Amino acid sequence: MNKRLKEIRFNLIAWLIAGNMFVVFRFFGMYDFEQYFILKKPIEMELMFLEANVVAVVNGLLLSIVDILLDTPKLKRESFRYILTIKSIAYIVTMFISIVSIFVLHGIITGRDNNLLYSLNYTLNSQYTLALYLYGAFISLLINFLKEVNKKFGPGILVKLFSGRYYNPRVEERIFMFIDLKASTTIAEKLGHIKYSRLIQDCFYDVTDVVARYRAEIYQYVGDEIVLTWELEKGIENDNCFKFFFEFKKKLESLSDYYKDKYGVVPVFKAGMNCGTVTVAEIGELKKEIAYHGDVINTASRIQDQCNEHNKPFLISNNLYRKMPRTGFFKIDLIGEMMLKGKLNPVAIYSVDICK
Repeated sequence: MNKRLKEIRFNLIAWLIAGNMFVVFRFFGMYDFEQYFILKKPIEMELMFLEANVVAVVNGLLLSIVDILLDTPKLKRESFRYILTIKSIAYIVTMFISIVSIFVLHGIITGRDNNLLYSLNYTLNSQYTLALYLYGAFISLLINFLKEVNKKFGPGILVKLFSGRYYNPRVEERIFMFIDLKASTTIAEKLGHIKYSRLIQDCFYDVTDVVARYRAEIYQYVGDEIVLTWELEKGIENDNCFKFFFEFKKKLESLSDYYKDKYGVVPVFKAGMNCGTVTVAEIGELKKEIAYHGDVINTASRIQDQCNEHNKPFLISNNLYRKMPRTGFFKIDLIGEMMLKGKLNPVAIYSVDICK
């Protein structure tokens, strides 16, 4: 399922849950207090749930459109607070328009209010509309906050932390890629600390869509290096782990004019990959995260270190070479067996390129 459909699904589910909870909170148990007030007419709970679900679906779809319209490169580069504020305002305005429109149309269709202006005035001055709107505004802030926090942790990580999936260490088969900026020291000296940091920010923003497209997970940012990981099946499926590197390279090349104008350089990255068994565990108290432990990770890092020595941008281990399907899209050549730092035995390393 692609990124857009996942966002629409999340919005619909979130608003359907919120809509039904509103009905429960507002109307359940009202007859227990009939000694304090008299209802003008019985509450039709089925109708209340129906109206809540209609409003929820309309809101979910409209706010998904808002998300798509606001999903711009410029906004992505703004601060957490700025993004949360802009999206929440857009949500609240859109939600107000949709709620008022639905209630006005409902009043006219059911014959409650045949006059459009009267129906609009009735809806705007209704305490029920106000309560629904304030509740919706709170839900909008909550949904946007959860979305942005999910991005900060990394897609899917927040769910794993909430579910306690890795509270007890587990063993998994995974692929790891260490992808590092080439000639980083030279570029840093040329640009200075601040401008160099902005360059890294831009590169890491530009990698985001490619990460999602090829089902990767960002494990860590370490200086000018990104550590990516895939579940083994997801990584080898459709050559995702290979395609990721070349698609990221292609994207940076397509933005070469932007990088030249702003920084005077076009960033080039090199990568090393390995796969195997790792232990996964939830660690930390003040700052929780999902951590991977195992020699597989260290070996991937050491393979990436060999890129400069052999003048190759993309190297992989023999372990990964044996797992990858032979689709004919990539040219894989044996570089040789290398003694890597921290390893007792030599490791066979291969270079990967696109078939011409």
